[in-house]
Amino acid sequence: MKFVFVNIVTLAIVLACHTLGVQSNIVVMPEAMYTKSNPGAKVENYVLQHQRQFEDHIKHLEDQLEDMRSNFNMRLDVVEYYNVVVDVKLGDLQNKLDPMEMLGDVNDYCVEKYRGKIPAEGTIKETLKTCINKAKTSFTPLLTSAENTLKNIKNHYNNQFTNAMKECKRKFEKNESKYQNCAATGIKTTSNYFTTNTNTFINQMTSAECSANTKIDEAFDCYSTSVYQTFTSIGEVTGLIENCVAGHEFCPPCENEDLNAIKGRCPYQMAWHLADDDLTGERIVNPFKGINSTTPCLQINFITRNFNVKLN
Repeated sequence: MKFVFVNIVTLAIVLACHTLGVQSNIVVMPEAMYTKSNPGAKVENYVLQHQRQFEDHIKHLEDQLEDMRSNFNMRLDVVEYYNVVVDVKLGDLQNKLDPMEMLGDVNDYCVEKYRGKIPAEGTIKETLKTCINKAKTSFTPLLTSAENTLKNIKNHYNNQFTNAMKECKRKFEKNESKYQNCAATGIKTTSNYFTTNTNTFINQMTSAECSANTKIDEAFDCYSTSVYQTFTSIGEVTGLIENCVAGHEFCPPCENEDLNAIKGRCPYQMAWHLADDDLTGERIVNPFKGINSTTPCLQINFITRNFNVKLN
C-alpha cells in the first residue's frame, strides 16, 4: 500500500504552503463572475475553494484507513480458504473409507481400527476460527493512532477553521481587504495543521501496515500448522489401512527370523483372500491378473477368514 503525501495548497491571493509531495491545484473562478455589489463575495469564494480542498483531503485519509481494513480482511479470507481445501481432503478420505467399511471382513476391521486417527473436522474449523479471531482482534488497535490523528484533523476543520472563517466574516465582511487578510491567515493556519498531522498520519499508517503484515503471517502459521498435521494424518491413515487390508499386519515375521534378512523384502505385495475363492475345484479366478513381466518381484500374503484380530 502506498501512502501519498497530499499537500494542502493555499490559493492566495498571495499565500502558498509548499511541502514535499503531490500538489492539489485549485482553479479560482474569474473575478468577473463575482457579484460586485457584494465586496465579500470574492473572499467567500476563496474560502469555499479551500473548504472543498480540506474536505477532499479528509476524505482521502478516510479512504486510506478503509482500504487498509479491506485489504487485511481480504488477506484473512485467503487463509480461511484453506478450510475449504481441508474439507475436500477429508471428504475424499471418508468417501473412500465408507464403502470399504461396508465390505466387512478385513476391510471393516482395518477401517475401524484406524479411523480414529483422522482429525475431527469440527476441531480443525475451531482452530481456524481461533486463528482468524486472534488476528482480527490484534489488528483493531493497530489503527488507533492513525484514527485519532484523523479525528484531530476533522475537529480542527470543523471547529477552529470554521469558527475562524465565521469570525472573519462577522468582523470584516464590509471591508474586502481586511476580510481577505483574516481569511488567508486562518486558511494558512489550517493548511499547516493539515500538513503536519497528515505526515504523522502517514507514518502511523506505514507502521500499522508493517504490523498488519506480521499479524497475517501469524494467522497463516497458526492455521497452516493444523492443516499440515491434518494432511499428514490423512496420508498416514491411508497407508495404515492399505497395509492392513493387504494383510501385512497378519503376516508377522517368523519366530527367530533375522530382521536384517527381511529389510530388503519385496515392496510389491498383494493380498489373496482365500475365503473369497473356491480352492476345491480345478479352476480358479486368476489372482495375478494385471501383473506383467516388468514387475521385479511380488510378495503374496494369503489371508483366511479365521485370522485372529482384536478391535482396539
